[in-house]
Amino acid sequence: MNSVSFHLDCKLYGKLNESPTVIMDAGYGDYSKAWESIYPPISNLTQVLLYDRAGLGKSERSSNPRTSLFMVEELRELLKSKNVLPPYILVGHSSGGVNMRLFNNMYPQEVAGLVLIDSTPEGYSQRFLPTMSKEFKEAYNKQFTLEGDLQEFMESLEQLHISNRVTDTPTIVVAAVKKAHYSIESQFLWNRMQEEILRFTTNGQFIHAENSAHYIQNDEPNLVINTIEKMISQANVSSNEQIITDIDTLLKALSESWSISTSSKWSLENPAKGQCGVTSLVVQDLLGGEIVKTFTQEGWHFCNMLNGIRYDFTVSQFENEFLYTDIFSNRAEAFQDTSLIQYLTLKENVLKAIKAGGGK
Repeated sequence: MNSVSFHLDCKLYGKLNESPTVIMDAGYGDYSKAWESIYPPISNLTQVLLYDRAGLGKSERSSNPRTSLFMVEELRELLKSKNVLPPYILVGHSSGGVNMRLFNNMYPQEVAGLVLIDSTPEGYSQRFLPTMSKEFKEAYNKQFTLEGDLQEFMESLEQLHISNRVTDTPTIVVAAVKKAHYSIESQFLWNRMQEEILRFTTNGQFIHAENSAHYIQNDEPNLVINTIEKMISQANVSSNEQIITDIDTLLKALSESWSISTSSKWSLENPAKGQCGVTSLVVQDLLGGEIVKTFTQEGWHFCNMLNGIRYDFTVSQFENEFLYTDIFSNRAEAFQDTSLIQYLTLKENVLKAIKAGGGK
């Protein structure tokens, strides 16, 4: 079974039971130590996973871009390698909240609840940052030296914006209302933008942390603990509806769904052209298995391995045969061959095509 090719340090606390596992993701430049005051009582109720993102704490660096998309995929590979199965309650602080929201937007069937602690909103740079002082802006922009740069963080916010969908995931947003260096107007805007996050859930709650600055888990740890405990007690552990389909139905749905919106190489004459990476991701979502790759004259070509059998759903793009090497790959590598918007578009269209055809 494939796993991440570098070490991501993690620790599991508590015992697995009928409640979802709680996954905690710290803010920019922070690592698992940020949760020291929070996890012990939570681990008395359910299993808790703390981890250090790549390049932080005891984790090795990753060659993947330092955007939320790749951080989410690295986390999912880690969970898979440790056999930590969904559903999960995702807890994110600051930029960690961006990662956790993206995780939920992409894989809502794996998420039983979402707790966001002073999470960075997607409109931060356009709406909020302009309200702050010149000194604050300069200090903010200079901080991006620990994991990824400012451009990659802006890309993460754009990935979140692109992926936003209304889900049924129970969501609790906790906002700090005692922020240093914030004017009355900026604090009001921050609170409003925090509350706006709840537009993307049918089951949301907003909480003010009246006595907290940005690190609510340090200033009011009991508030955060009680919030997570509440989520554990109310989380819907039944996963969202799964689409179950057969190979022929899926291939038909894929051929109907490939377009210029899912690969820039698409054409009417060769609709499968350039669709291998994005297709392998969607197929794995629906059927499981592994993603494998073979190097061709045109670069890496991605396929799916299901129960030891290779399925190449985009082989029709090639005129000549080639020798498959079936090197085990992963979702992060497949995403290097596509984009988030192409993936979301293909997945949405394939699901519609399967439902329209009666596949379930």
